[in-house]
Amino acid sequence: MTSPAPTTLGLTGRSIVVTGAASGIGAATAAFLAAAGARLTLVDLDPERLQGVASGFESSSAPLVVGADIGDEGSVARVFASAVETWGAVDGVVHAAGIMRDQRLDIRELPLASWSALLKVNLTGSFLVGREAARTLGEGGVLVLVGSGGGFTGPSGSISYGASKGGVQGLALTLAEQLRPRGIRVHNFCPGIVDTPLVAASLAAGVRNGGSAEDAARMRLSATDPTDVGAAIALLLSPHAGALTGAVFSR
Repeated sequence: MTSPAPTTLGLTGRSIVVTGAASGIGAATAAFLAAAGARLTLVDLDPERLQGVASGFESSSAPLVVGADIGDEGSVARVFASAVETWGAVDGVVHAAGIMRDQRLDIRELPLASWSALLKVNLTGSFLVGREAARTLGEGGVLVLVGSGGGFTGPSGSISYGASKGGVQGLALTLAEQLRPRGIRVHNFCPGIVDTPLVAASLAAGVRNGGSAEDAARMRLSATDPTDVGAAIALLLSPHAGALTGAVFSR
């Protein structure tokens, strides 16, 4: 995937960690950052797939590719240690890794194992990435957590997903307050429906669980291109966005 960057946004040479970079929002963000000249550490569960995606980026330097389970404490620590060892520092973090499941599933039918698995990735993973970011970023650093309006500004189609993203908002607010004195910005970036494989699979699951096929098709047609979302996240990482903090929304 490639994405022309009309401006470098002051990101040239900045070391940025992107989780969930093998597809969807993570891949689109990484492509834009690569074209802007950032030095990237790309993270996903499947390093081979991630390497294939990264090979199509326009970049002045080859990204560091790390296979990691974002819900595992040791794996997240190793990601940041590898980034510092390779690039000398970490200047920005985009936590785009996440899962969606149980769309339109009645809470009476929701297994605890499914609930726990989703929260491990979406909420505990955000905590682990946020903690390592706080330990690693210096003044001028930026942490972007990819949240959702679902569970924050309105209900989600999934009990577990909505709960996790509501938790991400609370985490982002608290981290922003803690890290502001150190000159570190924290954002919870909340896109609308984005045309990603994850969203497509979730909408299909919702129909199987009794949701409206017409509503799912309408939502898919109105979905935002992930390239536009990646560009918006890149702007948040830029030093030119220094006046911004907190939750940011896109359509």
